[in-house]
Amino acid sequence: MESSSPDSTQAKQDLIDPKQLIEELSVEEFNQFSDDYYKKLPSPESQLGKPFSMEMHAPQLLIRLGLMLESLRLAPGMKVLDFGAGTCWISKALWQMGYSVIATDVSEEALALGRRLFEDYPIPNKPPCTWETRLFDGKRLPVEDGEIDRIICFDAFHHVPNQEIAIKEFCRVLRNGGTIAFNEPLGPHSATPESQSEMREFSVLENDLDMEALKTLFHAAGFDGPTFKVAASPGYMLNHDEWLQCKAGEAPPSMTKAIMQFQQNNGIFYFQKGAILNDSRQSEGLKHDLQCEPKRLELKVGEIRDIHIDVGNIGESRWLNENEATFGIINVASRLLDFESRELLKDNTRFRFPTEMEPGDRFEGDIPIFVDRPGRYWLKLDLVAELVCWFESVGSEPILIEVNVTP
Repeated sequence: MESSSPDSTQAKQDLIDPKQLIEELSVEEFNQFSDDYYKKLPSPESQLGKPFSMEMHAPQLLIRLGLMLESLRLAPGMKVLDFGAGTCWISKALWQMGYSVIATDVSEEALALGRRLFEDYPIPNKPPCTWETRLFDGKRLPVEDGEIDRIICFDAFHHVPNQEIAIKEFCRVLRNGGTIAFNEPLGPHSATPESQSEMREFSVLENDLDMEALKTLFHAAGFDGPTFKVAASPGYMLNHDEWLQCKAGEAPPSMTKAIMQFQQNNGIFYFQKGAILNDSRQSEGLKHDLQCEPKRLELKVGEIRDIHIDVGNIGESRWLNENEATFGIINVASRLLDFESRELLKDNTRFRFPTEMEPGDRFEGDIPIFVDRPGRYWLKLDLVAELVCWFESVGSEPILIEVNVTP
């Protein structure tokens, strides 16, 4: 066995050990080092142009973000926590896509730059949703229990010194059925020259992530997973012969090697809180069982009459009763139809459920109905996920009520 040279032995001794840093420094000190890092940036404006201001890294940053988002099952109006948001470039992208965003970081300086990104560099469209920044003290997320639909953590979790506490916080703030997505370096990350330089110059933690240890912590907190996104190492290309192999249904050895290298050195992975559950911001999984009495009404114009309904959520999605910009809110709705042709004349009434309804839940009670014009009509009673779909369009049966309206 060859012995190590004095120079290589000295180099190993000089390596900064992230585990030793975690033992020696407090969470508050790591928070301060992170804030100092952003205060010392020679050109903060370059952070405001991220990822496009980072010419060498922009393609991979965009690819990784796209891969993460693709499997998060996002829908407009969802509330997303951008954990370790830094200067908020991902938060702004999510907001522009129609998601409400909470950007959180331990650095107030980074979040101040993020607010500049939102306020000083407007986008062409103004999304019907909100954004905000919240400072994280490194211990308790500034978020209410169950406030968040999805969490995204882009190249940030390996900076966290107290991972077990952070994971428990993820579980506390994430709704049941929600998902957290990570993009993180795997493999011997702390020993790379770039990581050693960051830790030596800025005291920023560049930890190695142990997937088996992470899995244990996430499972203990109440998560399932992980699952991994399949991707190839950056720069991998197929030649024509390899492309023909793929077309014939065979994976060339180079592809297998590139995928293995990606999984060994990088990670796009997900943990799940509870069973995967869509909600009414998506049409998939919406189905009702609707009953009502009476089936015939005599009304005066504008008179409000209560009818009794019994409705069950027999689909596979949660029904929302509140959300920003009403997107995906479930209402019991009536539409006025011509009596002879049954053509739609107008949307008529809306009734919102008092609480969310999980699959299997039922609601029974009285809802108000009125008609503002005299005549003989059909009232079609159905459920609507606002700005998404009517339940009839995805397979549920509406109810027709005959109404005679006198002046």
